[in-house]
Amino acid sequence: MFKKNKVPWVVAGILIVIFGIGAFVVSKSKEETPTNKPAPETARALVVPGTLARTVVIAPCNTPVEQTTSVADRGEVPPGATVVELPQGGGSRYVMVPHCKGGGTTAAPGNIPSSALVLAAKVRPIEGTGGTFGIQGANARTQLILPNGSKATTIVVPPCKKASSGQRDVVLGEEKAGSKTVVAPSC
Repeated sequence: MFKKNKVPWVVAGILIVIFGIGAFVVSKSKEETPTNKPAPETARALVVPGTLARTVVIAPCNTPVEQTTSVADRGEVPPGATVVELPQGGGSRYVMVPHCKGGGTTAAPGNIPSSALVLAAKVRPIEGTGGTFGIQGANARTQLILPNGSKATTIVVPPCKKASSGQRDVVLGEEKAGSKTVVAPSC
């Protein structure tokens, strides 16, 4: 009679145990790795004090901001621009200005209309990981801040075509002499 060789069965059992322990360790290490990456930046946040009634004009994508500013200075609505009227009231108001879509997402020639997300009075975006502000899918790292003492009644904001250049908070400068319009810098 033949003796049965148990060596292949023992080796197979040891290999199964080793692979099982390895898989358990790898899956445990993946679970313990924190995923605290901030959400990608998709907008800029504009902070406007409620000391005066103000108009926010978001320039259309692919349009020189100077063109939008000159039309807004005349009190007209620039074609493709988003215009938001913010009434006077206590506290600050937040407007999220989404970035322009890039990378050939549209084949439409010419200017692409802009958009804005206006938060209700006295609502502040939630500050998240990495200092981002987010609300309804719009994530901003940059805040454009209009100072409390500003007499500007029209704010022109060009949307970004790319992520911000690293500046976190930008205080909007004084309006030009004889004008009540202030222009936010490009990204």
